[in-house]
Amino acid sequence: METRFAPSELAAQVADELRAVVGKDHLCTNADDLDRYSRCTIPWQSLCSAVVFPASSEEVAAVVRIAARHRLPLWPSSTGRNWGYGTTLAVNDGAIVMILTRMNRIIEVNEELAYAVIEPGVTYEQFNHHLRSNGYKLWIDCTDGSGQGSVIGNALERGVGETPYGDHFGCLCGLEVVLPDGRMVHTGGAVRGLKTWHTHKWGVGPYLEGMFTQSNYGIVTRAGVWLMPTPESYNSYVFEIRDQRHLPAVVDAFRRLALSGIVNTKLHMINDFVSMTILTQRISEQVSQDGPLNDAELAALRKKYGISPWNCAGGIYGTRSQVRLQRSLLREALSSYGRLIFVSDRLLPLLEGVIRWSWKKPFFRRLTELAARTSLPVLESAPYVHKILQGIPTEFFVKHAYYRYRRPRPPGEVHPARDRCGLIWFAPILPFTNAHIWPFLDACKARFAAHGFDFYVAMLLMNPRSVICLMAVIYDQEDADETRHSRELYEELLAIMHRSHYQQYRAGLQSWRELFANAPELQRLHDSIKAAIDPANILSPGHYGIAYPRPAGDGVVLSPTVKE
Repeated sequence: METRFAPSELAAQVADELRAVVGKDHLCTNADDLDRYSRCTIPWQSLCSAVVFPASSEEVAAVVRIAARHRLPLWPSSTGRNWGYGTTLAVNDGAIVMILTRMNRIIEVNEELAYAVIEPGVTYEQFNHHLRSNGYKLWIDCTDGSGQGSVIGNALERGVGETPYGDHFGCLCGLEVVLPDGRMVHTGGAVRGLKTWHTHKWGVGPYLEGMFTQSNYGIVTRAGVWLMPTPESYNSYVFEIRDQRHLPAVVDAFRRLALSGIVNTKLHMINDFVSMTILTQRISEQVSQDGPLNDAELAALRKKYGISPWNCAGGIYGTRSQVRLQRSLLREALSSYGRLIFVSDRLLPLLEGVIRWSWKKPFFRRLTELAARTSLPVLESAPYVHKILQGIPTEFFVKHAYYRYRRPRPPGEVHPARDRCGLIWFAPILPFTNAHIWPFLDACKARFAAHGFDFYVAMLLMNPRSVICLMAVIYDQEDADETRHSRELYEELLAIMHRSHYQQYRAGLQSWRELFANAPELQRLHDSIKAAIDPANILSPGHYGIAYPRPAGDGVVLSPTVKE
């Protein structure tokens, strides 16, 4: 039988007050809407009591004051696309969820100083379209997640993108914030008119902008975002590592290249299973439908699709002579360990034409695959890689969430939470050396196998000294046993991380409760700040472990997609 949980009713008086602020069409209290906004891909769930959609900073402040007056928890979210980490889920049932999609204005674009001022509802797709359609010679940095994700929301989670501007919080400058009592502040040193508000990140006095990332101290309603000037020349590249014995040498080579500034993007280095989740689904292959792929099945799929055990992707930018030099230096450092392929803007239309023609003509397809030494589905992904490395978002890579899905992927918009896909992100960050990376990954891989899951890892170069080892637990939400194992695996991965003295660069709802268990002095400091500015603990109580509410029982309940 399917488990259902009834949300707490929102008092009629509070509902009336909220409607008076946002309008009757921008408050949801019916059961279907509450269920829709209480979904994520993780096997934990909480049910909200209402969903409110303010359209301005003033409306945000008014909603905050209503929540504070009635002592109701308020849970803000930019666009609700934070799949695998928690989306719009609060720590406990009964929160009012605030979604900022109506606040989607691009207020200013300054081409000369390469920044823009935007609201939290602005998506990567909208932002990219605005710059390119208006002829600005500026690029955004996006992620390989949903193009409908929030630019500001990802930055406040300290998300990582693709280009030299891939440190998304590092590229925020000058915030407008609504505090938990409804007051508004502008970081940087002045209420209005400060000429360097979006150009000088530190302001004057104590630096406060970091307080509003991965926290619950305020709601960011406007921010400056630094943009990348369009370079004279750009190449994307893919580096294939077919012999895994070369992996340590490749790590050393990339670290040297990054420290010297030759590699300045958020390089992605993925294992073969990551590629599989983009190219296919388990139900489409003649492999075991239970448990992880065995070595023979994985080798057969690598052969079928023409993929390597490991692949790297990155971009190089600058003048034509700078790009030529970077290509030469990359070849010199890497060619001994695998195949290095460059794609330029001039080559891209030809590649896309070959792909289209190959799908239509089976004989031409065979010739293309022989010449490229890979499969057509792999070639088809190359233009998406090239474009995302120049700030053009896509939904193409979100397909990974459907790998263990029991039905074919939807032909249109992908939405893993809506479709009840199972996905948990685990995002530890390690020093960028072989001595740290491989023992840790081996220990994690063993636990994936023990719980019946394929090992998914994408290493993202956060900076020349640190690498994010992003892992995905992809499971079937309709299988109670898989769902239970996904939770157990996640807990064991956390334990391995703590024993190894690492931490997450970004954490999901499922780990907030014990986030500072090994740092009690930090927990006390965070909670003290929270108590000073939000004594009633109204705003996102428990977000990132700050002022975590401790009700009787667990508070967070198992996903209603689990069947008994």
